[in-house]
Amino acid sequence: MATVVPTVQGPQRDDTMTPLHDPLRPIVFAYTVVRDALAAAAEGRCTRDPDGTVLAVSGAPVATLNGVISPNRDPNPQVLESLAGDPSLTGLPWSIQVRGRAGRAVTDVAARFGLTAVTTLPLMIRRPGAGMPPAPAGSLRIRPVEGEELGLYARTMAEGFGVPHEVFAMFAEPALAKTENFTFYLAEADGVVVGTGMSAVTDNLVGVFNISVLPQHRRQGHGQAITAEIIRAGQEAGATTAYLYSSPMGEPVYASLGFHTEEILTAFTAPA
Repeated sequence: MATVVPTVQGPQRDDTMTPLHDPLRPIVFAYTVVRDALAAAAEGRCTRDPDGTVLAVSGAPVATLNGVISPNRDPNPQVLESLAGDPSLTGLPWSIQVRGRAGRAVTDVAARFGLTAVTTLPLMIRRPGAGMPPAPAGSLRIRPVEGEELGLYARTMAEGFGVPHEVFAMFAEPALAKTENFTFYLAEADGVVVGTGMSAVTDNLVGVFNISVLPQHRRQGHGQAITAEIIRAGQEAGATTAYLYSSPMGEPVYASLGFHTEEILTAFTAPA
C-alpha cells in the first residue's frame, strides 16, 4: 500500500457540484483524479480547469492514459479545446473523454485535432446494497504487491491484454507503488501468476482497474475473483461503492458481481 502522495495539480475532492444536481459526477470526478495521479506518478503533465476538466499526460503509448477528461454532463467545448492544445500531447496517442453521447460541438473539437475514432465504454457501478462479495475459492490467491514486483505486474498485465510489454512499462516503475490509495494485485493459482488488478480509493469510492487474466488461464473465474477481492478490500477501507469502465465483453462478468451500467464514457482517439 502507498504512503507517499504524488504532487497533483488541481482539487482532490469534488466540491463543485452536489449529487443533487448530478449524482454520477463524483464518480466520474474520482476517475479523473485517478488519471491525474497516474500521470503525476509517471512524472507527466497534470492540470485541471476550474470546471473540473483535467489534462492528464502519463507518456504511456496508450490513448486513454493521455488526454483530456471532463467529469461534467455538459462539457465546455472551449475548455476541451484549450486543454487539448497542450504541447505535452505532441507525439503521443491521446484522447478526449466525455460522458454520454457527445454533442456536435464536442465532436467538432475532437475532429479539429484529428480524433475521429469513437469508442464508448459503459460506466458500471456497484452500490452499497449489493453486500460483500465472496472470498476467492480454491487455490487462488490474490495479493497486493510492492514496488519490487511491479515489473512482474506490468508484464503480466501486458500479456493478459495481448500487447507488447512496453505498452504498460509505466506500471513497472517502483515509485508508482508509493501513490496513496492505489493498490496493485497479482492473482496466483497454485503459485503460478494468472492475472492482475488495481484499485484506487477516493473517499467512499473504489475504482477497479487493470483486470487482466493470462490467455491460458481464462474461463476459470479468475477475473471475477480479482474484481471481488478489490471490492472486499475497498469496503474494508470504507469505500462502499465500486465503479469501473468495462469493455462490452466484460459487462456480463461484472454484472454477476452486482455492477449495473448507469452511463457511458465516449472516447475520441485518432484512427488506427
